[in-house]
Amino acid sequence: MQVQFHDTFDSSYFTNRYKENFGLSPISFSEFNTVVRFAIIDIKKFSSFEQEIDKFIANSNPSINVNYNTDIKFIKRFDFVSTDKIVKYQDFYEHVIINLVESIDIFNYVINPVEQRLLEYLTERGYNFYSDLNIGCIEILNASQDIVIQIADNFDIIQSINSLLAGIVRPNRFNIPERTFGFNIANPDENLPIIGIIDTGISNQNPLAPLIISDPNFDLTRTSTVIDNANHGTAVGALAALGTRLIPSHLGDFVADARLLPIKILDSGIGAISELEIIRLIRDAYEMYGVQIYTLTICYTGYKKYNDIISEYAYALDVLSYELNILIFISVANNKELMTSVGLTGGVVTYPNHFEDENSNLCSPSESMNNITIGAVADNLENNTLNRVSPPGVVPAIYSRTFHIDWNHPSMNKTRVNKKLFKPDVCNYGGDYNPRLDPSNTGMKIISSTLGTFYDRDAGTSLSTPLTANLAAKLIKRYPSLADNMQTIKALIINSAYCPNREDLFNLPITKQSHVLGNGVPNEEECEVSSSDRITFILEDEISPGYIKSFPIHFPEYLLDLNRKGVLTVQATMCFKFKPVKNDQLTYCPIQIAFGLFKNKPLEEYELDENGAHKLENEKPISIGINNNKAEYFTFGQSWSQDYYFKAKMLSNSQKINFTLSKDILRQEGGTLKIALNCKLHKMLTPVEAQHQNIPHKFSLVITFKENSVKNINTGRLLQRNAEY
Repeated sequence: MQVQFHDTFDSSYFTNRYKENFGLSPISFSEFNTVVRFAIIDIKKFSSFEQEIDKFIANSNPSINVNYNTDIKFIKRFDFVSTDKIVKYQDFYEHVIINLVESIDIFNYVINPVEQRLLEYLTERGYNFYSDLNIGCIEILNASQDIVIQIADNFDIIQSINSLLAGIVRPNRFNIPERTFGFNIANPDENLPIIGIIDTGISNQNPLAPLIISDPNFDLTRTSTVIDNANHGTAVGALAALGTRLIPSHLGDFVADARLLPIKILDSGIGAISELEIIRLIRDAYEMYGVQIYTLTICYTGYKKYNDIISEYAYALDVLSYELNILIFISVANNKELMTSVGLTGGVVTYPNHFEDENSNLCSPSESMNNITIGAVADNLENNTLNRVSPPGVVPAIYSRTFHIDWNHPSMNKTRVNKKLFKPDVCNYGGDYNPRLDPSNTGMKIISSTLGTFYDRDAGTSLSTPLTANLAAKLIKRYPSLADNMQTIKALIINSAYCPNREDLFNLPITKQSHVLGNGVPNEEECEVSSSDRITFILEDEISPGYIKSFPIHFPEYLLDLNRKGVLTVQATMCFKFKPVKNDQLTYCPIQIAFGLFKNKPLEEYELDENGAHKLENEKPISIGINNNKAEYFTFGQSWSQDYYFKAKMLSNSQKINFTLSKDILRQEGGTLKIALNCKLHKMLTPVEAQHQNIPHKFSLVITFKENSVKNINTGRLLQRNAEY
C-alpha cells in the first residue's frame, strides 16, 4: 500500500512503530519522503491499522476524544498499490525495466520465491531478458504491453515498470566541405590513459585509428565497434582524445591525451539499450583494460519529472562507481523539442524562461551522484560566437538541461533546502547555432564518420561531455598517481570551474543558476598546474561517521606585509563516493561529510576552572576548540561547506566554497589556519542502514590559494613556500 503523509516520514523513528503496531514495512520513499510505499508483512497486525483508521473516521471530535493510535493523524491519504501505480511509462516501447521490491522482512518467504518464479515465467515464454537481482532489476528487450500488464497484475514484488528509449539528439548537421582530415596523431605508441566511449562506435576510417582499441566483446549491436553508422561516437571520441586541438585549424600533427575503447550500445540515432549490459561492459573494460574514464552521452529521451527519485539506471551507475575506482562523464542530454523548433523551423524561445518548463529537466542517468554530470555553455570556440541563438557571454546553451529538483515543494522550508545539491556538476563548450545564418559558420566543428564528409558542425551536450573527459585524461597523463582516486579528478575539475554571476538571467522561481550552469566551466590551466601566484594542493584521507579531523595550514609571512586587505582568494572542493540507499529519496546519500577553513583552534579542547576541572554549561563541558563548539567561535566568515542539522534533508557528496582571506585574519591567527572535516550518518537512516554505513569513507579535498593582485600585479612569491600540513 502507498501512504501520503502531511510531512516527512521519519524512518529512523517511525519504521519500527509501523512494523510493530500495523504490520507495515516501508520499501520506498518519494516526494521528499512524504509518500511511502509499504509492504504488508503481518496480516493480523495490519487489521489493527484498518481498525485505527475506522476509529478515527467515526470519531466526531478526534482532536479531543483520542481513542485511536495517534500515528494515524499524520496520514493524509492512502491507497493500495494497483497496476496503474506500478506502470510508470506514458509511451510504450519493447524495452521494459522492472524495478523489484527490496525488503529484508519479506525476502525469504515472499520476494525470493516470487523473483525465481518471475524469471521462470519469462524463460518459459521465450522473452529476451537480463536480470541482476543484487540491484533488484530485470530488463525485457522484446516485451509486449500485454505481458507487462500481466506481470504487474500477478507478481506482487514489483516496485515499478518503466518503458524507455535512448537516443541521440541534435539540432541539425551542417556539413563543411573538406578534401581531407588533414591531421595525424603524433604519439600513437605512447602509454596513454584509456577513455571508454559508451556510444555508437568510433570509425577507424580516419586518423584516430591508431588510438582505437577494437574489441568485438564491447559491441551490443553485433555490428562493429569501429563502424559508426549514427555519425556520433566518432566525434565524441575525437573530442575525448584530442580536446579542442582540431578547432579552428585541423591541419598538422597533434598529440593525443588518451586512447579510445569504443563501447558500442547503439547502431542508430535511437533505440533500446540494456542498462545491465552496459554495467557489465563497464566492469569488463575496467578489469580487462584498466579503463577508469568513461563518456556516456546517450541518455534516455524522456526528461525527469520534478522531484522524481533517482532512477534505477543512475542508481546502478552509482553502485558501480562506488565499487570500482572509475568516473563516468554523463551528459544532461539535449532538449530535443527546443532544438527542433528553433533549429529547424526558426521558432521563438524566451531565454531563459524556457528552463522553467518541466520538459527542460535533465534525462536519466545524469542525476547520478558518484559520477560527474556535464551541461553545455553556448560557444563554438571560434570567432563566430554571435552566430547563435543564446545571449552573449558565458551562458547555458539553449538546448542544455536543468536540475529536476524543485525546492518549492510543500514539504520544503529553508532548513530542508540544500543549495549544495544540484546538477550538472560543470558545463563545457557544446556549440550553438543560428538557423538564419550561413550553416558553414555556425555550430562547433567536429570530425565526421560519413565517408567523403570529413567534418561537420554540430551542437549539444554530447560535445561538452567528452571535452571535460579529455581534461581528466590530461590530469592522469601528467600526474599518473591521481588515478588512485578518481574522486580527486572530479574534485580538481569542479574546483577549477568558474561561473560568472548572471542574476540578470536567473531570477527565476524554480531554476537557479547552479541548476543549469552547475559550478561553471573548468579552467584547463588552473586544473592542471600551479603557478607563482596560485597554489593547488590535494588532501586525500578517510573519515568515519561521528568523527572530526583537522589539518593545519601555515601561510608565508610575506602576505602580512602586502598593501591590501584581502590577500588570498580561496577556492576549495570536496568530493567523495558513497554506497547509495535505493528507493529512499532523502537518505539516498546516507553520509554527511562537510569541511571548512577555520581559525587556528585546537580540534578538541575544553575550558578549565582553577582546579583543572572542566567548566560546565547545561551539564556539558564548555568547548573552546572546533569540536562541540558553536560555529561563531571558530569561523571567520563562511562556516561548514554543507549545513546538516535538521533531519529531513537531501545531502550532497560534492561541495565547493569560495571566499577572500583577509590579512587581518592571518595576523590574528599567527599565520596558521585549520582545515576541518566532520562526518555524520544521515539522521533518518534506519538502525539497519546506519550499521551498514558506519564505516570509514574516503574523501578528496582540493584547495586553491590565489594571491590577489593590485593593478594586475602579483608578487610571484606564493609558490616559493608550499603549504605545510
